[in-house]
Formats: sequence, structure tokens, C-alpha cells
Amino acid sequence: MRHALPAIILLTAIIFSACPAKADEKNTDNIIAGYIENVSIKIWDREAPIIMEAKLDTGADSSSLHATDIVINNNNKHVSFTITDQHGKKQRITCPYARIVRIKKRPSGYQRRPVIPVQLKIGPKTFDAFVNLTDRSNFSYKMLIGRKELRHGILIDSSRHHRLSKSAK
Repeated sequence: MRHALPAIILLTAIIFSACPAKADEKNTDNIIAGYIENVSIKIWDREAPIIMEAKLDTGADSSSLHATDIVINNNNKHVSFTITDQHGKKQRITCPYARIVRIKKRPSGYQRRPVIPVQLKIGPKTFDAFVNLTDRSNFSYKMLIGRKELRHGILIDSSRHHRLSKSAK
């Protein structure tokens, strides 16, 4: 039994050294955001980004941006829409779209939404993303950030808002 103990210790050390580190230990560039944050949205070739409050929602798969007067031009794969910036000023934007998605509406039917490429900045993280355009005037927040974008290393503290930014309200 005395000789078995060193062998057991050696075997345990070999097993644990062969196991990969946990994801949180390896990925140290994660940030912790509140469930509501100010985000910067750079759309296509526009110089100035639009800043607005967004809800970071792990229950949503994709991201949505509030837009009105949405006109899809299938001939040149562009979409025109109106968006309200952080100062309440309406801006008419025309940009290319990546695809059209069908979103199931409750209780029945579907809605077609254009998906546009944008650059998002949440706290110190800046990354390319795709957002669908829809009328969110009945919602508290004009932008919803879903899991596809949160996978860029953004963890959510559901007990707090504006961990990375100051509230606009």
C-alpha cells in the first residue's frame, strides 16, 4: 500500500494536467455588463455612430433595432429606414442589407425583416454584428441585443443596469 500512494498521486497529476482549463479561466477578456447599457451603433458608411440604450437579452437569439418607414429595394439589395438618434433627431438612412428574415408573429403569421451589418460598441468591446430592423415603438428600449452578439465576451449581470455606461435618464 505504501508503494501505491506515490503511483496514485502521479496518476492524478497526469490526469489533471491533461484536462483543459475551464472556459472562464482561459477567456479573460469577458466583460460584465448590466441588463441595460448604452450602445454605440455604426451603420454602414456613416461617420457618426448612434448612441442609444439597449436591453441585453439572453432570451433573444438575434438583435433588433427600432426603425420606421422601412422600404426594401430588392433590385439593389438596399433598405431605407428612419431612425431616431440619441438627441431625438430623425435620420433617414439607406444601406445594403445582408438578408431578409422571417420572424414568427404571435398569435399567427410572419413578419419579414431586413438584416443589416453594423458595428456595435458595448463598453470597451467593439465588434461587427447583424441586426434586424423592426418597429419597436411599443417597447421600452429601441434596441435589443441578443445571444449572437453577446457571445463576443459579454456576460450579463441581471441585477444591475448601466454597469459600463451612465444612464441617459
